[in-house]
Amino acid sequence: MEKSFRKSRRSQNKSEAAEREWFARALWRAFPEAASENELAELAAEVLSRDGRVVHPRTVRNWLRTENAPAFRYVLPVLVLAGAETLFQIIDMEAAA
Repeated sequence: MEKSFRKSRRSQNKSEAAEREWFARALWRAFPEAASENELAELAAEVLSRDGRVVHPRTVRNWLRTENAPAFRYVLPVLVLAGAETLFQIIDMEAAA
């Protein structure tokens, strides 16, 4: 099972929190048919599980609650599913920092 990077409350700064919140919003955009957090977690886990790397719905819920950060290998597929405007949001976020 694939594990996320653990959240360290001591070392998490504002930009890390903003990145996690951005990814949570991107997940919702990538799966607009999801009516609840649990449904989104199930859908995303199914789509992101591949190449022998299983993503558990609980992992997705942790991403949605910004408790863990996703590995980069999951960011790109979510970006593709969420659309180009999601990419521009992260560029704008970095420019504002």
